[in-house]
Amino acid sequence: MRVLPALALFLILAAPAAAQSDGSAPPAPGVVAGGTVEGVVTNAETGQPVAGAGVVIPALGIGAMTDREGRYAIADVPPGEHAVRAGAFTYHMTDYAVTVAEGGAVRLDAPLAPGAGAGCAAVHPGDHGEADTAP
Repeated sequence: MRVLPALALFLILAAPAAAQSDGSAPPAPGVVAGGTVEGVVTNAETGQPVAGAGVVIPALGIGAMTDREGRYAIADVPPGEHAVRAGAFTYHMTDYAVTVAEGGAVRLDAPLAPGAGAGCAAVHPGDHGEADTAP
């Protein structure tokens, strides 16, 4: 049963991630190089990685999904301060703040508190501040 919500979250995150640049070409003259937000999402109680969690920057509509080891990376993030939201099925959604430097990488490890029912959420690019909460 847990496969279906993870699959839905993956499909929602896959389209914007596929549209992101692979970073192989240097930016054009006058274009500011974006940075990367990367880290590991873990269970706040056990420290174990959370696979299939969503990590997004809602204002930009970009994000990533964690792998089996809970790792994620969001590329091409414009320089500046950004609100980041992380969440997963049966975990409470958590908000963070990061400052990204031009062409730099920022590490954001995101511990999530486990839970069930109301207040637990999945996040995806385009949620613009509102989450899909579990019934």
